[in-house]
Amino acid sequence: MAELTHRESRDEIRVRILKVALELIADRGFAATSTREISEHLGFTKAALYYHFRTKDDLLAAIVAPAIEDLARLVSETSPCHGSAARCQIVDGYIDLVTSHEDLMKVLHDDPAVRRRSALGDAAPLYQRLTQLLSGTQTPDTAQRTRVRVALGGIHLALLRADPKDDKSVVRATALTTACKALGLHPSASPHRASSRTP
Repeated sequence: MAELTHRESRDEIRVRILKVALELIADRGFAATSTREISEHLGFTKAALYYHFRTKDDLLAAIVAPAIEDLARLVSETSPCHGSAARCQIVDGYIDLVTSHEDLMKVLHDDPAVRRRSALGDAAPLYQRLTQLLSGTQTPDTAQRTRVRVALGGIHLALLRADPKDDKSVVRATALTTACKALGLHPSASPHRASSRTP
């Protein structure tokens, strides 16, 4: 381990591990990606990997943690509101979240093995809260919950399945408009905040 740490700090090594692990999981799937393969791609031993992450589930938890933290921030900083503008702003924030964590979101969307892991346990109550905020009520009924699922699912498909040749700003704006309409909102109430977008 000393051989690695004199070139990179522990935090830098962890960042590199998470990047390589996410790339491999995205390419091969969670179940098919072994810690041995991750170690080999990083150029060090399994023992060195275990120094940072004891299990593959610990590794997955670290990969998803930033996205869960962003989702927690989105739902905790927002007060329940029935107004179209405020709810469209939540949609806008969720689009930012998906865009910021695009590779991870593709894995979560496509890999059932990941969705079943305990690392995602903290996400369930956050999505429940997001559903309440987007529906504008603490007790959304079946129709309201369905609208939210349609809106969020549409965002995922629009952003994660976009053609590489598509204009990203058009994809984003169309996803925002369509998701707000699915919720029965008026998307024109939420201005396009281009300055906050990721490239």
